[in-house]
Order: sequence, then structure tokens, then C-alpha cells
Amino acid sequence: MEKREVAPYVYLTDEQYERLHERYGKDHLEKRIQQLSKKKQNGEKPLELSDYHSLRTKGMQLVEPIRNRDDIQLMKRILKRDSLRNYFLFSLGLNTGMRISDFISLRVSDVLNRKHIEVIEKKTGKTRRFKVNFELQQDIHEYVEGMASTEYLFPSKKTKEPISRVQAYRILRKAADRAGLQSIGTHSMRKSLGYHFYNQTKDVAILQEIFNHSTPQITKRYIGIRQDEIDESLDDFYL
Repeated sequence: MEKREVAPYVYLTDEQYERLHERYGKDHLEKRIQQLSKKKQNGEKPLELSDYHSLRTKGMQLVEPIRNRDDIQLMKRILKRDSLRNYFLFSLGLNTGMRISDFISLRVSDVLNRKHIEVIEKKTGKTRRFKVNFELQQDIHEYVEGMASTEYLFPSKKTKEPISRVQAYRILRKAADRAGLQSIGTHSMRKSLGYHFYNQTKDVAILQEIFNHSTPQITKRYIGIRQDEIDESLDDFYL
């Protein structure tokens, strides 16, 4: 795939741009691209480091969880109006905590009438089990009715092969734009599960295991709780 100039002296493929957009959000990505462009024009950026990896390794604001439950329901309604596939994509990611790359290639037989969904995580290579509760089972039965057990859960309308991670991102971003939500990407489903689970149970140890994080602090930062705590602590602070 050819690279295009996204800013003076900064070149990315469309896929690289979409990945960065998904991970960090449009505003912060564009800000970093402009900063990198200026550095390259001034000769400050090492030539051996690709633009993609230079941007990816810099600290930028991550995609956020959906903190308001009403916004989650609004996203569901918008996605369901588009297609049941898009709605189920959101529901499955939201209620299991799986990474998008681990579930877009699942087949009907992988989820139907199962209490757990087992996947081999692409990031870690480990086999993980994700609980399917009663409400999610209802979503599964509604969605796969009439589908063959060998069919992919999320087929492309053109090829019948699984949709790509980038296509999944575009589906969610389109719905988020219509819902008026910012900083939403595929990680928002996983982060939203963590955010609302923590606020309901305050059990960060369980979430740490679900997300396979090394410390509770990483988990709290990942789901946006640490930033909420910082913001709350400063609400009544004024010099």
C-alpha cells in the first residue's frame, strides 16, 4: 500500500493513519502529525525511525471509554438501525472485553450455545476464555438465527470474509459521530466494560486479570478511572 503525504514531510499509508486515528483520536493525532512535520522540516527527527513508529511511540491521549450509559444505548440504537451485524459487533465487544482483532474472525459455532468464548489472543498468543452471560446469549441467538454454524459472525457484504479491523473502526466512528461522541474507537468497547465494571464493583484486581495488566495502576489508567480521579480531586482546588 502506497504512502501519502498527510503533512509536509510526513508520509503514512491509509492503514497506518487509520490505526493511529483509532488509537489516539483525530484531534491529538493531527496535533502530533503537525509537530512531527515541523521537526522533520527542522532536521530534528532521526531518519531511521519511520513516521508511523515515530507517531506511535509518542505519548498521545488514548481512545476513551463511553462513560455515560445513555450514550451506550444511543450507540446501540444507531448501530442497530444500520444493521444487526454492526449492533452485534458493538454488543459483543462491549460485554466480553475481547480485543477487536480477536473476535472479528469468529464463526457462529464459536459463540452459539456457549457459556464461554475461547480465543487465542493475537497480541499474547495465549488462549483466553470470556464469559457469555444471559443477556449476551440473547443477543447471540437473535443475531445468528438462520445463519450456518460455519459462517463468519461479521462478514463483509462484498466478500463474505470477515470485515477488517479498519472497517470495524469506521463502523464505530460513523455511529459515534452521529451520537456526538468524541475519542471513540474499537478499544472503546473494551475500555467501557472496564470503566463501568469498576464503577459498579470497585474491584480493580478482577479487571487487572481480565485485561492481563501487570499493575492495578495500569488498569485504572487504561479504563480512564485515573484521569477521572485526578479531575475530581481538582474540582474544588483553586489558588
